[in-house]
Amino acid sequence: MYLLKSLLVAASAIATCEALPSLQARDITTQQLDDYSFWVQYAAAAYCEPNYVSKAGHKLTCWAGNCPQVEASDATILYDFSNTTSTDTSGFLAVDTTNQAIVLSFRGSYSIRNWLADATFFYTDPKLCTGCEAELGFWSSWTNVRDNITTILTPTLTKYPDYELVIVGHSLGAAIATLAAADLRHSGHKATLYAYASPRVANPTLAKYITNQNQGGNYRFTHTDDPVPNLPLQVMGYAHVSPEYHITAKGNSSVSTSEVVVYQNGDDPRGNTGLLGIPDLLDVDAHHWYFERADGCLGPGLPFK
Repeated sequence: MYLLKSLLVAASAIATCEALPSLQARDITTQQLDDYSFWVQYAAAAYCEPNYVSKAGHKLTCWAGNCPQVEASDATILYDFSNTTSTDTSGFLAVDTTNQAIVLSFRGSYSIRNWLADATFFYTDPKLCTGCEAELGFWSSWTNVRDNITTILTPTLTKYPDYELVIVGHSLGAAIATLAAADLRHSGHKATLYAYASPRVANPTLAKYITNQNQGGNYRFTHTDDPVPNLPLQVMGYAHVSPEYHITAKGNSSVSTSEVVVYQNGDDPRGNTGLLGIPDLLDVDAHHWYFERADGCLGPGLPFK
């Protein structure tokens, strides 16, 4: 995302924000907070190389110590993927018998190919609904691995009919997860989405379609002034999936129930979007912290792979 700095600063200079009407904000319960802080650990696990270059049957681990509840669960990898597509889409499909879930987790940006996928910002027709348009790079990142994933996913869902299908990701991973959830629901699956720090992935028509699919919940999280969820800009024709779960706790402090405010309008000006919808691309600290350091396993450097 940060490679887009010069482009977005120029676009931001002419940006104006026409805020949509806002519905009443609400807080969350203690149980919901526990759920949200648990599922981000699966997003965090996708950054750990042993999990996306692993073999079926291996347990999930996080060398950064940021997925302890996942490590404590009976969670094993069914399928991993990385370094096989032009977009280097990476992640894993896992079964968690402790929490009775089938989990599809996508890694956030790491390689140069990831950044190129981030930077596309052109539309493509995902063929999900009339007038729907998806961001090309994010959609391609999903479709490049879709067939291989569904080959494993379909029989797994048959084997575990009572398990919940959960799709998670942070940053770029959240963008891919959002479109993957929409596509899998369109194919008849019920899927719950946990998207942490997701950029916008759709035009208003597709964003509304995903919001209203009613085949699993949409939990899209932002954190204070994290600039990534404000990209691509609204003036470029993009909109967010609703609702928005806005974390107001500063830095990496503990998050209380009153510090996660739910806005029914995904681009509510009281949330991460703000009044002008212009991100501060130099202030990225909030992007890392979503109940914990979500990208703690991110390796050094910027490889091409």
